[in-house]
Amino acid sequence: MRSLKDYSISFKGLKEGNHLFDYKVDAEFFGLLEDSLYEDGNLDVLVDMTKSMQLMVFDIKARGTLVTLCDNCLEPIDVPVNAEYKLFVKFGSEYDEPSDDVLVLPHEEHEINLAKVLYDVIVTSVSIRHVHQPDADGNSTCDPEMLRKLEQYVVNKGSDDDGEVKQDPRWDGLKEIIGKKLS
Repeated sequence: MRSLKDYSISFKGLKEGNHLFDYKVDAEFFGLLEDSLYEDGNLDVLVDMTKSMQLMVFDIKARGTLVTLCDNCLEPIDVPVNAEYKLFVKFGSEYDEPSDDVLVLPHEEHEINLAKVLYDVIVTSVSIRHVHQPDADGNSTCDPEMLRKLEQYVVNKGSDDDGEVKQDPRWDGLKEIIGKKLS
């Protein structure tokens, strides 16, 4: 059983130069995090850390898939992840996050936990909307039964019983003003 500690890098004893770290992100990883948007996935994350006297640079590459629910039919869907991120870690008197890609650690720190950083890199790399891709003929691959049920509840706000689109009478006055200005 993994813990968040498994995503920590103890850098004090490391020599200057490059160091590679490989992490597996899956259901167990997402289970370690509170309020995770995702529960499962299969990702390989490679962290290339370059350590120097005053700075550490983390090149993070995440490849794999996240498992989530389709926004249309609520069936599970694999969402591809292909993310790259560069994090700069400096040392200062106190902890600070001056920007999205810069982190300041106190001088007395000897390790950094990357679990939250890895999660953020993965989550921000996927699109907001998750839907099944259409097949080769352009047909939806979503659950057809669910799509039929959704179709029953679609409300066409701009049409009457005949299917004709009704126009809001409040726009008529504006159209007259626009017509006069254009003439």
